[in-house]
Amino acid sequence: MNCESKVSHDGVSQALSKQKAYQFGDFKLLPEAQALLHKGQSVTLGGRGFDILTLLVARAGEVVSKADLFSHVWPDYIVHDHNLKVNVGNLRRSLAELDPAAEYIATIAGRGYKFVAAVENGRPAAARHIASSTSHHTAPPQVRQLLGRDDAVRQISGDIDQPGYVTIVGPGGAGKTSLAVTVAQRFCGEEKAIAFVDLSTVADPRFVVPAIASALGISLGLDDPIAGLIDVLRSNKLLLIIDNCEHVIAMAATIVERISAEVPGARILVTSREPLRTRHEQIHFLSGLAYPDQTIALSTTDAMQFPAVQLFISKARSAAVSEPTEDYIRSVVSICARLDGLALAIELAAGTASVLASSSLEGLFKDGFDAMGRGARDAPLRHQSLEATLDWSYRLLPDREAILLGLLSVFSGRFNADDAEAMYSAGSLVPMAGRDALSQLVAKSLLSAQYDGGTVHYRMAESTGTYAARRLFGSRYREEARRQFAIRIRDKLQIAEREWSSQTSREWLGKYRRQIDDVRAAIAWAFDPAGDAALGVDLVVAALPLWQELSAFREMLEAIDLASSNSAALVGLAPLGRAKLSTARAWAMTLARHMHPQTEDAWRESIFHANGSRDAGFQVRSVCGQAVFLAYSGRPRTALRSMNDFAASKGLDWTTAPDGKRLLAHIEIYAGELNSASAHLEALMNDWGHLEEGHGLSRFQVDLPAGIRLSQAFLCWLQGDSDRAAVLASRAIDRAVDLDHMISLGNAISLAGLPIAFVDGNLETASQLQRQLADVSRRESVGIYEGTATFFAGAIQSARGERAGFTLMQDSIAGLLRGSWRARVPFYRSLLAEAYIAAGEMQLAENSLRAVLSEIGIREERWWHPDLWRVAGMIEAGNARPNKAMRYFQKSLDSALAMGAGAAIKRTLLAMAAVDVR
Repeated sequence: MNCESKVSHDGVSQALSKQKAYQFGDFKLLPEAQALLHKGQSVTLGGRGFDILTLLVARAGEVVSKADLFSHVWPDYIVHDHNLKVNVGNLRRSLAELDPAAEYIATIAGRGYKFVAAVENGRPAAARHIASSTSHHTAPPQVRQLLGRDDAVRQISGDIDQPGYVTIVGPGGAGKTSLAVTVAQRFCGEEKAIAFVDLSTVADPRFVVPAIASALGISLGLDDPIAGLIDVLRSNKLLLIIDNCEHVIAMAATIVERISAEVPGARILVTSREPLRTRHEQIHFLSGLAYPDQTIALSTTDAMQFPAVQLFISKARSAAVSEPTEDYIRSVVSICARLDGLALAIELAAGTASVLASSSLEGLFKDGFDAMGRGARDAPLRHQSLEATLDWSYRLLPDREAILLGLLSVFSGRFNADDAEAMYSAGSLVPMAGRDALSQLVAKSLLSAQYDGGTVHYRMAESTGTYAARRLFGSRYREEARRQFAIRIRDKLQIAEREWSSQTSREWLGKYRRQIDDVRAAIAWAFDPAGDAALGVDLVVAALPLWQELSAFREMLEAIDLASSNSAALVGLAPLGRAKLSTARAWAMTLARHMHPQTEDAWRESIFHANGSRDAGFQVRSVCGQAVFLAYSGRPRTALRSMNDFAASKGLDWTTAPDGKRLLAHIEIYAGELNSASAHLEALMNDWGHLEEGHGLSRFQVDLPAGIRLSQAFLCWLQGDSDRAAVLASRAIDRAVDLDHMISLGNAISLAGLPIAFVDGNLETASQLQRQLADVSRRESVGIYEGTATFFAGAIQSARGERAGFTLMQDSIAGLLRGSWRARVPFYRSLLAEAYIAAGEMQLAENSLRAVLSEIGIREERWWHPDLWRVAGMIEAGNARPNKAMRYFQKSLDSALAMGAGAAIKRTLLAMAAVDVR
């Protein structure tokens, strides 16, 4: 720089220094001189940019609308929005080149721009200047009508009148801002003013005080800016809302705490994703909107009473959804549950659903929420999408909290502190740091925590979990996290197996039922090429009790096949583990929709491995499992011989194995040995049948007290005590429903409750039980349930005079035989024959009864023999051959008397009385 230019510049500086000036950061703005200085050096700005800056600085802290900017910069011209955006962008770049660390101009979506830096007026001023009580303050934004928040509004309104301030804490998108504004409007009415501060546009904590001052409509002095805020709040009866504090939380906490301490009567509402944690804070935790529990069946009308469902429906209203159907509401409930009732997320999902046919809703978000649309254009950026909302929270996390959030995304559902502890090492977190990070994630609303049975359980919303899993995907911690997760799940399952024999069904399933999704995820990783197949085999073995109690036999068989195909991984499996796998495989084959053709071989293999394990308890399980298979195949006497031979060879007293003794008694009934079955069941009823909680889970698929009651009901019915039979069957069904144990429920209905009600003529009860069994068959792929439900649907129709029932009965018998389910088929054929007799179709009745003679197990399954003779007599009577009919009736009586089947005797005597033997 030469001397001449230096003198010229100094002269300009001296002249400008006498003008009115605004100071912000290292900048000085001189409007009258049309100059901007940075550290004393002139800054070149275009004329439009300078005009924009002058207006924004003069109204620092206020939102300057686009209309005001157009009027100031382009008077008397019609200018496109693009010109304003370009000039504001150029102005921002000019300021950022000289001071990149600070933010000066914020965009207020849908409203305009705000100068957010602290500004000092160059004119002499008092220590501080406070506007009068009539100062203009920033009013809150318009918010939607709240659904399901009446209790929260009442509670917070009461808390505002107490000393201190109220912080509404909740996850992003829960509706904190809407709730705060609604509370303020109802609390203040028309008499008191509301000032609203949105801190989401303030990136630097230094600008929090100016932002609050701007909202209150005051300018600040230099000595103690917060004192100016305090004076206004002391002298004015207004309510202050400070929105979105989480990213400047330390400064916000300092300011609000000082105000509350010096002005106890100040009314302040704060919103944040975590508490401010100061002495005067009252916290209101805001969770998602209430939505129905998917495990409880609700009508469409009842489901629509929940605010989450109401919000979705109100936002999705369109020509495509005029009257929501039951299926549509069911899908809405599922979506609301997966979104944890978060209002923003529900609105975004509903916005996407509103442009689709209602039939498309069910599969729309089944693979995640990527298909979800964006929010309103005038909404803040962090509310434009679900990912943006989560991004806002994630960017505020310290490293260890961000790492832990990703690690915990491996859990599919809820988890406890020990589960989390098992994951710390995967992210190189020491336990103390991990525990602190865990508590902070709860405080910041990224995890929810609840007490259940004295244990704290944590849960990540599905949307948060999906986001966190994506963060983990590209992380160096991912593979170790998945390994530690699989190890943790295996260890928990092994503990569960040890508890299986000592806890009741309710206790055990309540504790471990939710583990199934984690089991699936761990097994999927273990058998992946990058996983650990040996660990996968251990996982499959440990998960067998859970699959069995959930009746998930198809899934269990697929997992067993997957484990068995890894021969190298099987080498290290202990003999007992082999026995468990082979027995579980045999069960899965037995209880399939169509019994597997290799089921008999599978049970032989099970017994072989059980003997090799030298585990006496497991040997009992294998032999009893094979007996169930033989009974289902129509060979109950073969099953009895197998069980008795085993007991004799091992010196086993069945009293020491009550599940086995119950099974023995039930099979004895099929074999026609009612007296022996009665003795066994009476002993079992005395020891186990009347317990409310009952024995530990059955090793043979059926809860023991439920099993005793259904077998006793079956026996009492055959012996002629129908009233007691009905009571016992009802108790077995009620217990199974209470336990939500599908195999116990299916057995109680199909083997006792339904046939008893139908044969005794209680068609309404039978119809109700048939529908219940049909529901069980839809939930479980056990062929005998589907076949039995279909048969009795037809039987009930035919009993009501509908001929279509005959076809259903015939088809169900054919289906049972195709699936190798031969047990009770003679019983079903005789009922079909009776239906034909009632319809006058004697030839069809005779054909149905003759088919019984071709059944493989007709000589072994003797419990219905008296009634087969009775039906044969009825056919002969219908064909006008009374003498032959009487001979058959006599055979029926002889068989029933020998067996002790009192009910069959009554039915035969009634049939005899109806025959004219003249």
